[in-house]
Amino acid sequence: MADSWQEQMLKSLNSIRSQEGLKPLEMCKPLTQAAQKYAITMAKQNFLSHTGKDGSSFGERIQGAGYDWTNSTTGSTVAENIAAGQSSVTEVMKGWRKSKGHYKNMVGQKFTHVGFGMATNPKSTYKTYWVQNFGAGAACSR
Repeated sequence: MADSWQEQMLKSLNSIRSQEGLKPLEMCKPLTQAAQKYAITMAKQNFLSHTGKDGSSFGERIQGAGYDWTNSTTGSTVAENIAAGQSSVTEVMKGWRKSKGHYKNMVGQKFTHVGFGMATNPKSTYKTYWVQNFGAGAACSR
């Protein structure tokens, strides 16, 4: 059976991290929930931004999904990669890898958890929207 797009993305991301001598990231349910919800929001509302049309930041969306990174004293941190218009995991990962800021998130040494989102809307400008959420320092369920 073929891997899901999320499994493909996790393998690709962890391969990049391995090449940099970093530990693999683990999938995290709250990070995935936040990423998926935001991908759907961007697709439905036809926009691409780290700031939601409601003014929300990725940190607020991640916290709201249950990844309690703001109440930790252990150096908790979160980050977000977004993209739109790519039709495959290979294509979006290639774009993120070429982008200095996105790549920095993918190889962030502090990060231990990750979650992915993807949504499509044929009537939107970019058709397909992608989100990667990264986190460290909070409890995580898979």
